[in-house]
Parts: sequence; structure tokens; C-alpha cells
Amino acid sequence: MVRAAFFDLDKTILDTSSNVALSGPFIEAGLMTRRTAIASVLVQLPYLLAGADESRMEQMAEAMGRMGRGWNAAFLEATVEDALERTIEPVCYAQALQRIAYHKSIGDVVVIASASVEQVVRPIATMRGAAEALASQASVDDAGCFRGAVTHSTPAPGKADACEQLARTRGWDLSQCSAYSDSVSDAPLLRLVGHPYAVNPDRALREMAEREGWPTLTFSSTVRVLPRRVPTPAKVAVPFVVGVAVGAAACALARR
Repeated sequence: MVRAAFFDLDKTILDTSSNVALSGPFIEAGLMTRRTAIASVLVQLPYLLAGADESRMEQMAEAMGRMGRGWNAAFLEATVEDALERTIEPVCYAQALQRIAYHKSIGDVVVIASASVEQVVRPIATMRGAAEALASQASVDDAGCFRGAVTHSTPAPGKADACEQLARTRGWDLSQCSAYSDSVSDAPLLRLVGHPYAVNPDRALREMAEREGWPTLTFSSTVRVLPRRVPTPAKVAVPFVVGVAVGAAACALARR
């Protein structure tokens, strides 16, 4: 019997948000300015710090969609592909990669399901050897540029629906399938499968896992330590934003 293992991406396979990890290459490619990058981190900060429920995930997806308005979809995907080795590979959890390798070794189909847009998720899924990638789809114009609206998003319950539909199409028995996520927003997906795993769960998911009897996993080691000149985004995002906020407050006081 063919089974599937569904993996969330941000903070489950990666120790940060994929968009935060890729902010440097996005700036270098001219897709965003440093100011936009800071705004992107601010939008994602509550999720990075404490997780987010379904409503917050939807708001974050809408905000990120607006920030990407005008970006060429093909150029975005090419930028992600070029940046995989230096920005994505180092922030992958070693334990997540071991789990992926295990599922592949026993014949399971590995599926990466993320709320990020498909142009970001697809190259990462390919790099990790996933057979399938489920992601948000953003509306594009005739020139192939984003209009700023997400036409189909996969945060729960949409992600669970997409995974269920894929399982039905492929003939997978969900009671025999596995799912991994860090966020309570993925509760519908975790409830859908027979083998759910809470990975570094946020508080709400941890409490749910305890009630439901789901295993809780701790992923802590990334694939490799980055060079000093390229600090891990997950480690710098919070102090960087806090520093900006403190500086702005100091300037405001000085003007009084």
C-alpha cells in the first residue's frame, strides 16, 4: 500500500520562514528593497516568535501577496533556485531531513505542503526530493507578473483540503499517512492523518497534541553552520527588527 508523508515547510523543515531566509537574495535580485524586507519580517514576526492560528496565517498570506505585486513569477522561481544552496540548505533541520529520508526509504510519497507561493515552494521541494509540492497560487497578469492577490491558498483548512484531494486522487489511505507541522493552523491536516507529529509546536499546538496524544518532536540542529558573513535568518530576524524599533523610538524621543 502506497502511503504519503506530508511536511509543512516553514519552521518544520526549515528553522525559519522561507521568505525570511530568501530576503537577501530577493534584495540582491531587485525584487524588494531593504525597507520592504524589514516590512516582510515585521509581518511574519508574530509567527516566527509564537506561531499563528488560521486567521493570522491568512492575513500574513494576503500581506505577502501585496508585497509581491509586480514581481515576475518566473524570475522569482529562478531567484529561489539560484539561492537554494546558500540560503535554504543551511537552515534545514537535520532531523527533518532524516525523517524525509526515512519515509522515502520505506516507499512513502513525500509531500511538502506550504502556505508560501508555489514559485518559492516548488524549488525547495525539488531540492529535498519531495514527489509533490502543494502551495499557494498567486494571480498573474499577461506578462507573468503577480497581481498582488492569492487566488488559491493552502493555510488550514485549505491545506488539509488540498492534501485530502491529492490523497483521494492518488488512492492513499490517509489513516496510514503521516503529517508534520509546527503550527496549530495545521490542526485540520494533523487530524486528517493516522500518524500526526507536532514539530517544535507553538503553544496552542503543544496543548492540542497533549490532549490528542500526538507525538511531539524537537528539531534543533540545522544542516550546517553558515559562514560568519551570512548569519542564519532565524537567528537575526528578531534582534534586527527589535533594533530598528528601538532606534525609531530613540529618534522620536530626540525630536520632542
